[in-house]
Amino acid sequence: MIAELTFDTYGEPLNPAVVLIHPFPFRAEFWSSVAPKIASAGYFVVAPNLRGCATSPLGDDEPSMDLLADDVWQLVDRLSLDKPFIMGVSLGGYVTLAMLRRRPTEIAGLGLIDTKATNDSPAAIRNRHRIASEVHAELRMEDYAHQMLPTLLSAHTHEFQPQLVQQVHSWISANDPHTVSWLQHAMASRPDSSDALSQFDGPVLLIRGVDDVVSKPEDFTHMESLAQHPTMVLLKDCAHLPPIEDPIATSEVMTTWLNKQTNQ
Repeated sequence: MIAELTFDTYGEPLNPAVVLIHPFPFRAEFWSSVAPKIASAGYFVVAPNLRGCATSPLGDDEPSMDLLADDVWQLVDRLSLDKPFIMGVSLGGYVTLAMLRRRPTEIAGLGLIDTKATNDSPAAIRNRHRIASEVHAELRMEDYAHQMLPTLLSAHTHEFQPQLVQQVHSWISANDPHTVSWLQHAMASRPDSSDALSQFDGPVLLIRGVDDVVSKPEDFTHMESLAQHPTMVLLKDCAHLPPIEDPIATSEVMTTWLNKQTNQ
């Protein structure tokens, strides 16, 4: 059953719409430093809370990336957004690509940030299922947050933005273990989206933090080779989460790209 998602909005509803999908394991407030800047450039920005995140219901359905995509499409329809730009980070990128697989002609453009189009390797799938089981059974969310920090944030962020490191730890710790487990299983079972990306004839923005150890350079080379109209941008001193590590640079890149697409 499709979940009715809660969401944050920025800007006036009549503007071109941009849907921003947060990474795992965060929520819509992840975009709170970037979304207002995009809205100030003349866009209506919608940032949903994926199911189980913040106040969006998790439900009893089996974990599924397609279900997450259908949730967001239901929100798009509810808000009467006409052919929006869809942009996501990490898990948000997986959901973006799942939305593309579901309704490929109803998207103006894609933004894929520190994510990949391929599915997980067998080893990565096993690791996701292991984490899901541990979180569900015994691992405290505070400990899980501590484990995640080194791979999510760059050394530069750890050194020069300790308050952000603490904020990320707090955000992760606030998650419900059932949601974390559900989302891990959904990511583990997601299909390869390479064919859908290669067939999309709209513009694709690819943003990667230079120091990211989760989404590799070859993941982005692969997506760039598939996209018909790609724009690739690397952001220095960022790892897996550029929208919070360097929101000014990230919002400038996103806004510049959006302006180019809407002014053509």
